[in-house]
Amino acid sequence: MFLITFIFAVIFSINTWSQTQYVQSTQGESDENQSFIKKTTLNYYQQVMGPTLGGQGGETYNVFQEARSPYQSFHAANLRYQWNKNWFTGVSLAAVNSYGDTLTNQQTGQKSQLLVRDEFFNARLFLGLPEFKTTPGTLFTTISYEAPTSVFSRTNHMKYGAVLSQSFAFNLPSPYWSFGFMWQYYRMFYEQNVVPPSPGYLSLARQTTVVSGGPYLGYRPNDRWGINSTVIVDWDQRGLQTGTFSFNNNLPDRMRLGVTYYPVHLKQLTSVGFFTQALINYTAATQIFGGEFSLRF
Repeated sequence: MFLITFIFAVIFSINTWSQTQYVQSTQGESDENQSFIKKTTLNYYQQVMGPTLGGQGGETYNVFQEARSPYQSFHAANLRYQWNKNWFTGVSLAAVNSYGDTLTNQQTGQKSQLLVRDEFFNARLFLGLPEFKTTPGTLFTTISYEAPTSVFSRTNHMKYGAVLSQSFAFNLPSPYWSFGFMWQYYRMFYEQNVVPPSPGYLSLARQTTVVSGGPYLGYRPNDRWGINSTVIVDWDQRGLQTGTFSFNNNLPDRMRLGVTYYPVHLKQLTSVGFFTQALINYTAATQIFGGEFSLRF
């Protein structure tokens, strides 16, 4: 479930960065002598995971649980302050809510006793570092501190988390195309990486490290429309693997294609779009359709 916040970050960053790149390429840089209020923005993003191409009605495929589940909405909000054109900082929080109760195992079709619950994820404090410009492209970097504010993290005695998120955008001859790579290193610190066995239970190796990333490709023909695509893969470490060079395949590799509309005359609504997502190891039952929108205040 921790990876949900990363997917939010990827999607939200692509939409925001793509729009920012287009505006900067057409209008130039903004005035650095803005007021405190003008430098502070509140951003909200919502994604609805809808039906699958080949599954049952009323269910979607949740890649984070690797199972069919009721339709779900993911929410993310961040409050950001732009110190100048090189530095920004802020706080973020994400949550999920479901329109149903149970999960269905993808292999057996059996409904699980595990109930899907509405929940908040860990809050983050983030800092954006200056861009690093090179001849082939530009490197964007954000570092974050994650507080164990979620029920899951507190129950599992998580102390804190540290996140390094980067993206490299290639310089392309056309301002309408964007291509690059995004990746994230996410480290979770617990009181115990391995929970000792207790009567009736085996020892538990906690997930302590997640490395995720992949390429993105976007096309923005004008200031109103954009097409974006991503491929995401990730690996993790658990228990005694922590701090070594040993990694496991984590969630299934997946791809995403979306179409986004950017309203020109609506100040607060920054984007609205539709998307489809599927596993690289494709089946119709795991291809989902959904919608998304983002607001900026």
